[in-house]
Amino acid sequence: MTARRWFALTLVAVPLVIAVAGPALAGSAPRERQAPFGPSSWSPLGTDRLGRDVLATALVGGHTFLLVAALTVIGSYTVGFVLGVAAAAAPRAWLDELLMRPMDVLLCLPSLLIIMVAALRTRGSAVAIAVAIGIALVAPIARFVRMAARPVVHGPVMDALRMQGESRRYRYANYAAREMIRPIAADLGVRFTAAVYFLASANFLGLGFDTTSTDWAVSVAANKDALTIAPWSIALPAGLIVLLLIGVNLLCDDLLADPRTVAVRDARRRVSRDG
Repeated sequence: MTARRWFALTLVAVPLVIAVAGPALAGSAPRERQAPFGPSSWSPLGTDRLGRDVLATALVGGHTFLLVAALTVIGSYTVGFVLGVAAAAAPRAWLDELLMRPMDVLLCLPSLLIIMVAALRTRGSAVAIAVAIGIALVAPIARFVRMAARPVVHGPVMDALRMQGESRRYRYANYAAREMIRPIAADLGVRFTAAVYFLASANFLGLGFDTTSTDWAVSVAANKDALTIAPWSIALPAGLIVLLLIGVNLLCDDLLADPRTVAVRDARRRVSRDG
């Protein structure tokens, strides 16, 4: 395993471990509130605006943030993938148009506007905001999947399978999956980043979860006015979000890289090192 992959895995592992094991680690934190933006009796990172220990808040606030982001991406990618593949494999041009033109209209709408309308209509319901984020992601996902699937579905290999009389659907699906796995998986990492961005933006604008929530994005938004007097109340949750996003994208780039490109890159490194 390369040093680059170890580095990416470390970046991803830190926020994931904190999100999963954090509630158990924060069990010994004091329940009573302390002075806002002051020192804490439990950790050296101080307290937030509600007098809660910053480290304890970060330990218990990750699972909600990650769960909402993951479910949003899974739901939106499921819908977008089905629409994209259906449009790419459509036997008639009008069916492709029927599926894709609504996606074009949706792409014209600002994503934050969709989220704000959902928040105002539902009085800040976290579920409604997550659904709105999913809707905002469906259009670019469907467009990307259609672009990735079209040359595969209508390519010479698939035509050859049909001419040979291949009647088993799993053979088509197996070939298509092998050809599409790299671009689809790479795009999945990008959409996860977009979902986290929209969640963080919604919470920063006060449209998301309850402002007393321990959610990482909520903590950044709620404590933003105390950057100079209590920097850890913002830096810790924001840093965990940044580590997760950078790690996910680095890991996707490394795992999904073309083997031939990796071989050429490694050969160049060896030549430069030996020469």
